[in-house]
Amino acid sequence: MGKKSLVVAAAIVAILTAGAAPSRLDAARIVDRIVARVNNEIVTQRQYDQQMADLRTSLARDYSGAELETKVREQSKNLLRDMIDQDLMVQKAKDLDISVETDIVKRLDEIREQSHLNNLEDLQKEVEKQGLVWEDFKDQIRRQLLMREVIGREVSSRVVITHEDARKYFQTHQQEFASPPGVHLAEILIAADKHKPDELEKRAKDAVAEVKAGQKWEEVVKKYSDDSENSKQGGDVGFFKQGTLAPAIEQAVAKLDSGEVSDLLQTKYGYQIFKVLERRSAGIPKFEEVAERVMYVMQDQKMQPALRQYLVTLRKESYVYLAPGYLDTGAELSTETELAQKGQ
Repeated sequence: MGKKSLVVAAAIVAILTAGAAPSRLDAARIVDRIVARVNNEIVTQRQYDQQMADLRTSLARDYSGAELETKVREQSKNLLRDMIDQDLMVQKAKDLDISVETDIVKRLDEIREQSHLNNLEDLQKEVEKQGLVWEDFKDQIRRQLLMREVIGREVSSRVVITHEDARKYFQTHQQEFASPPGVHLAEILIAADKHKPDELEKRAKDAVAEVKAGQKWEEVVKKYSDDSENSKQGGDVGFFKQGTLAPAIEQAVAKLDSGEVSDLLQTKYGYQIFKVLERRSAGIPKFEEVAERVMYVMQDQKMQPALRQYLVTLRKESYVYLAPGYLDTGAELSTETELAQKGQ
């Protein structure tokens, strides 16, 4: 399998394991057993079995033998719950009149760029080589994006973490943020193998000029960086322990504080511009050095129960039918929550 096919295959796995296939009442599926009905949508035995197979394949990368069977047994308990969750959120997106059609095109183009393909027609051919129907592939992306929008509007926007909340949390969890000294970087890469020499230098100078002029870093990354893999994360290339960076890069960022940007640096890859996202001291850092990380940890901790409770609410507003012998652990949570509330 070529590099392009491998990239597309990885994208397909990520998309398909992130959400169950949509339910359609076509002739091929009418004869399939209905495992669950979520309002007007269905989850079929075939879909459920496919999700179970995907779960096993995913876990088999890290486990084997008896340990694999234990992990499959543990995680499969919530398999149907997750499938129902996804249908509920996609339906809620329709109720909220959310459209993601423009974002679908952007996501497909990102996959195309990562696969080094010339156009979407070539991407379609690669997807179909993997045995998928192109329209189903796009529909899965649509479902992912719709769920993301619903979570953003209905859950994330209501989880508020203040700076003072973060400071209090840090005071009682300092050891969790201890680390070796180092620096967390983002970069803009103007790659030598993608531009002619004269164009390369001009593009690099234009990029650093826009950053120094105060243009938003993320926008300059999107506009100029040739590192498509990291550009959608604002050019984030991760945390580097002290002494692990190339000497030239180490020197370029040595005197920069968090939020500051380096001058243009010419390397064997082309031209690079670095931004210090966070500088960590050895041992337990000062709160100011890790404030954003603390807030992110708190946001993540609060998001999971908030999302779970939101999905409980969606269940109460919906019709959910289960075939005999199947369990929706989200419904179990709903019952437990109601009992807890009555006991208060």
